[in-house]
Amino acid sequence: MIYKAAFLAALLFVLACGGGDDDGRRLGEIIVGTWQRGWGEGDVIIEGNPELQPENFAYDLFVFHDDGSYNGMVRKGTFVAYDTYGSIVYEGNYQCDNHNLKLEPSTGEGKMLAQVVTFTDDTLQLRYENEDYNITVTFIVRKL
Repeated sequence: MIYKAAFLAALLFVLACGGGDDDGRRLGEIIVGTWQRGWGEGDVIIEGNPELQPENFAYDLFVFHDDGSYNGMVRKGTFVAYDTYGSIVYEGNYQCDNHNLKLEPSTGEGKMLAQVVTFTDDTLQLRYENEDYNITVTFIVRKL
């Protein structure tokens, strides 16, 4: 009887740990589409450099295309980021899992690794560090 209880407890532990994120969805399933940066109060939080303000960041829309691979854990594809005037700020490749979103612009700007803090079907909260400016930025994008 003790062995049976221990086995059931172990099984529940394994199932709970292997279930993915809390709401049972994978970021790779919802990332494809057009997302707009939040412009409301608290939608962009900058830590580290008090001279930078949310309006200093040019990007407004992010478009993630479903032209790569997806294996249930990781999605790859291409992305384009536009400013408020509709001009392209960044474009290139992306890769995401439930914890990270790696953007690799084709313009030679280097790579940006953003931590996915939270996500729902229509909202992503991302955090990234920019060592050049000594800042950490947390921002929200919403699906259009």
